[in-house]
Amino acid sequence: MLKRQLFVICLVSIFYTSLLKAGGDEQLEATGNDLKNIVLSDSSSAEHGEKKFSALCAYCHGNAGSGGKARKLQGRKLEADYLFKTITNGKKRGSLNMPPWRNLPEVVRWQLVAYIISLAEMKQ
Repeated sequence: MLKRQLFVICLVSIFYTSLLKAGGDEQLEATGNDLKNIVLSDSSSAEHGEKKFSALCAYCHGNAGSGGKARKLQGRKLEADYLFKTITNGKKRGSLNMPPWRNLPEVVRWQLVAYIISLAEMKQ
């Protein structure tokens, strides 16, 4: 059963990653802290991140990060660097596994971070 779930997660990850690459996400020349600062200071980043979150993360984290199979993200104050590392490298927590999303463009991962940070003010 667990092998089947991991297989499905991998297939979904590959599918959505190919969709994102085909979708023409804007690539910025900046990298590292420069890119982080640019994306997190852009008011439209959370909006872009919300679209990616709905496509990639809502299945486990729930709509608007309300929780589900994975932890609730609403109302939690999480550090940007922690979120970026977790999105990039994935996470294992008991029998739950979050896949690594390192194949997503760096700018998209920072947009996801911007959106998740915006959820800190939400209460449910």
